[in-house]
Amino acid sequence: MYEQLAEGVNGDIRANFSEPNVRWTPILRDTVDTATTFTYAHQIGWVYRNGIFVDVWFDIQWLANVGAITGNMYVELPYKVAVTEQKPFVGVLQPSIFAYKGGTECVINAIDNTYRGEIWNCGSGFPTANQSSVAAGQLIGHIRYIGQQDE
Repeated sequence: MYEQLAEGVNGDIRANFSEPNVRWTPILRDTVDTATTFTYAHQIGWVYRNGIFVDVWFDIQWLANVGAITGNMYVELPYKVAVTEQKPFVGVLQPSIFAYKGGTECVINAIDNTYRGEIWNCGSGFPTANQSSVAAGQLIGHIRYIGQQDE
């Protein structure tokens, strides 16, 4: 009965009852040029879903890209984010190697009704704004968000 309930909440294609902590391969994307691919030094990720709560940890380092990086960076999340108002799901990031578009730090925001964890710049006296895609860098981070039921 528990498996049926968990499958109803978590969805059947991603239900894994024997292993609660699951490896996941994070993928970096560009919001404008979705055909852009990145050449990775490493892509390490873990995801833990408990009901509709999703925790994602990742370490992504990329060395180059193939395509036009004309948009903003985001990490493709493993589960679809719940429908919400604004951006209530903010995670922490440890960025390295690349220059910020502005501000003094970066965060990750889970964007509602998508699979996107967008990278945003923020800081004192700076209006929060998307981080432009860059050719090389590293992002280590964690975000917790509410996923959608029965995806």
